[in-house]
Amino acid sequence: EQTTRRKKMVVAKKFLNKAEEAVEEMVQGAVMFERGLTRIADLHVLARSDYASKSSSHVAIISGGGSGHEPAHAGFVGDGMLTAAVLGGVFASPSASAVLSAILAVAGKPGCLLIVKNYTGDRLNFGIALEKAKAAGIPCEMVIVGDDCALEEKGVTGRRGIAGTIFVHKTAGAAAAAGKSLAEVSAAARAAVAATGSMGIAMSPCNLPGASTTDRLSGSQIEIGMGIHGEPGAKTQEIVACDAMVETMIAAILDKPGYLKVPKGSEVGVLINNLGAASTMEMTVVARASIKILEARGLKPSRMLVGPYCTALDMLGVSISIIALDASLTAALDAPTKAPSWGNLYNLSTPPNPAGPMPAMPAESIVTGNGSKDDKIAAMIAKGTAALAAKEPELTDWDKIAGDGDCGYTMKRGAEKVLADLPKYSTGDGFALLHALADSVSASMGGTSGALLEIALRAAAGAYKEGKGYGGALAAGVDAMMFYGNGQPGMRTMLDALLPMKEAILAGGDIKAAAAAATKGAEATKTMLALAGRANYVNEEAYKGVPDPGAMAVAYFFTGLAEGA
Repeated sequence: EQTTRRKKMVVAKKFLNKAEEAVEEMVQGAVMFERGLTRIADLHVLARSDYASKSSSHVAIISGGGSGHEPAHAGFVGDGMLTAAVLGGVFASPSASAVLSAILAVAGKPGCLLIVKNYTGDRLNFGIALEKAKAAGIPCEMVIVGDDCALEEKGVTGRRGIAGTIFVHKTAGAAAAAGKSLAEVSAAARAAVAATGSMGIAMSPCNLPGASTTDRLSGSQIEIGMGIHGEPGAKTQEIVACDAMVETMIAAILDKPGYLKVPKGSEVGVLINNLGAASTMEMTVVARASIKILEARGLKPSRMLVGPYCTALDMLGVSISIIALDASLTAALDAPTKAPSWGNLYNLSTPPNPAGPMPAMPAESIVTGNGSKDDKIAAMIAKGTAALAAKEPELTDWDKIAGDGDCGYTMKRGAEKVLADLPKYSTGDGFALLHALADSVSASMGGTSGALLEIALRAAAGAYKEGKGYGGALAAGVDAMMFYGNGQPGMRTMLDALLPMKEAILAGGDIKAAAAAATKGAEATKTMLALAGRANYVNEEAYKGVPDPGAMAVAYFFTGLAEGA
């Protein structure tokens, strides 16, 4: 029974209906919202909507392959890139008849160039279609793209075609748009192939629609050079820092004998390709590393694309493609295109914009304090911050249950910053002290808690300046926190400790009475339903009997203040 349970298939989760209908519904969806596309009959062939007006005057560019690599290839159909894309099933070559239909539909007297990634099925099916089209009198040529630098070449299979194919699409598309002949367009495409190399790293393989999930890469493993269909790469290893992974990819492209050779001082174009599930943050860090590493090698990255161009469904991975640029290839990349997924080609020829100066508050608005000291106030602050910092573990534990787990660390950072800055405070000048406390909180805490506490302290300082004393200042601070934070009592927040404390002080109580009221209010949050903050998103059963960590932080701090009084 245990063996059966372990082997039970877990189907990959997808925003799809039926796996077998995914490609058809994708084609239908594409023509529903993209007015630059049209479908050829009921085939999985998408063409630029104006193809009929171009077939007699311009070379047609057709590419395609298995689905699952979107936006490749249909996303690159448009003026300046592909004339049509032929879509196979998920990771399956399109049929020769579908490719032939695409040629017959969009190609005219100027002829047709087929751009094919180097996979056996694609070569065969596109090749059959090409031969039939030539027999029908349509001039046709084929360019094979094998840009993958992950594996050593052996046998007749050759290198796989991956994301660098996008550079070939763009180069050929620019030549065709300029009205060049089939021979010239083909030559431009072959020049791009010869100048391009690619390499990828994956942290998880892809999951096919309707198929079971895979745990091929477990724990902290990554795979160097995994293919865009999930094929094995060069090796697996433990994950390393991003810069090291980027160095591995770039070295595979530039340092292998017989692969891409780019002399120092050369300009290069770079494609940072999202293989499916990498975040924008990760992609941007990879782009940063790529620029720095290429420049350190004496190369000049002058053009860059960043984003999903040739994906592998939901693979968590990134590939880097490098194209050695000359004047004609640079012009081809810069040429205009209406292909919807070409995106933003970044021109890196000029240096990055320098950082602007650090803005500063007007001198007259800066609160400096009069330098006076009040040892009792200083002792109370020291005791309160020490008490708060010491409670970090339990605050963190509570917040892991009812929030995002950072409350303890955030409060400890603020407490330690206040304690470090305490010798600089004018503790005898209440107005300056409250502003200084707000400055320390602002510099150290961040997040919602830090913002609320800073607002409370700024408002408290204003009230103190108006002569309301510390009690009135506290009341004003709590009121400001309620206004800006949109909180109310009973919502399971810091206010449930601060409001009872405010009432105790306004009723004439001392700091010890205020601390006791804060503690009682904080303890009461154990039975409250969260109506604000992160806990609002958590099932109430998860935090039943657990106090709000923000309210408890307030109680701990003021209890410490009272002990230091």
